[in-house]
Amino acid sequence: MSAVVIALRALPFLVFRGGQQKLPPLLDYLGKVLTAAAIAMLCVYSLASLCDFSNPDYARLLYALPATLATIFLQLAVRNPMVSICGGTACYMLLLHFL
Repeated sequence: MSAVVIALRALPFLVFRGGQQKLPPLLDYLGKVLTAAAIAMLCVYSLASLCDFSNPDYARLLYALPATLATIFLQLAVRNPMVSICGGTACYMLLLHFL
């Protein structure tokens, strides 16, 4: 299984090595869109898990909303997924542990 994963991760580098071949338009489009889609999916999943209407946990939701806004702000300002995800997570953890 690990050999298959390594091969699948190495395949794009072997096919498009050295910038000699141009990326197909579909791959170029997916490279631009998937980062924002992944962050949006993580935000929706995180907030949906807090909105259990049979047993709502409003305190955690009040911590998650500012962290979500911080994640969105960081993504719009910096345009770096690692910075926005880590910044939003840090914001949530700080709110959760110190308030």
